[in-house]
Order: sequence, then structure tokens, then C-alpha cells
Amino acid sequence: MPARSDHKPELSLSKPALRAIYQNIGGADGLRAILRDFYARMKKDIIVGFFFTGFDTDLIAERQHAFLSRAMGATPSYSGKPPAQAHLELPPILPGHFDRRLRILEETLRDHGVSAEDIRIWVEFESTFRPGIVSPSSD
Repeated sequence: MPARSDHKPELSLSKPALRAIYQNIGGADGLRAILRDFYARMKKDIIVGFFFTGFDTDLIAERQHAFLSRAMGATPSYSGKPPAQAHLELPPILPGHFDRRLRILEETLRDHGVSAEDIRIWVEFESTFRPGIVSPSSD
């Protein structure tokens, strides 16, 4: 199975539609709580949990916090790896894995009291990274 390409163009990081969500969820602390819960759920999941074996999900949540803080306009820059590059060393991510991640994200956001509209916007943003993360031979 061919490896995912790290030569795909990255999408624009800053998304003004996400700025209001950051405020609605309580800023940095709310985002951190959501992401820690989200990655803990991902690690326990029967379908995608194996991706997190041997990894510290709190550390992953912090990296995602830095990425989303930039996307949500809370910080002026992001110095971490782009999403496609960050996933290159993992086993192939298939369409079902990506879809499961989005489902767990929706459930986590709903459980944290995020509005249906904010969930829609957040999931739509996350979905834009699908071409760079899902193995090209499987989508």
C-alpha cells in the first residue's frame, strides 16, 4: 500500500469561523478539556484506539491544542507539524478510521455542551484535512 504523500499543499490554517467557537467553549481551558477528553476516548475506541498504543494522549492533545488555537485565532502562529506530516509515521489511515474520528469528535463536543452549529463548523474544518491524512489508495 503506498504511503501518504507529504507533498500535498497545506490548507490555510486560520479559520475565522472558528474564532467564536473558541470563545463559546471557554477559551484555552475549554479547548484543552475537550481535547484531553477526545483523545482519551480515541485511545479507548475499538476501531481507532490502536493508533494511540504507546503514545501519550495528553501530549497529543496539547499539540492539537496549539494547532487549533492558531486556527481559532487565539494565537498568532503555529510551529508544529502540518496535519499530513504529523500522521506520516502511523499505519495507513483508512476512510473508516477518519470517519470514526469525526464521529468521536462530534460525540465529545456534544457531551461538552457545544452547540450543534459550532459542532458542524468544527467538524467541517477537520474534514478539510481528509485528503492529506487518509491513505490515497484507500479513499
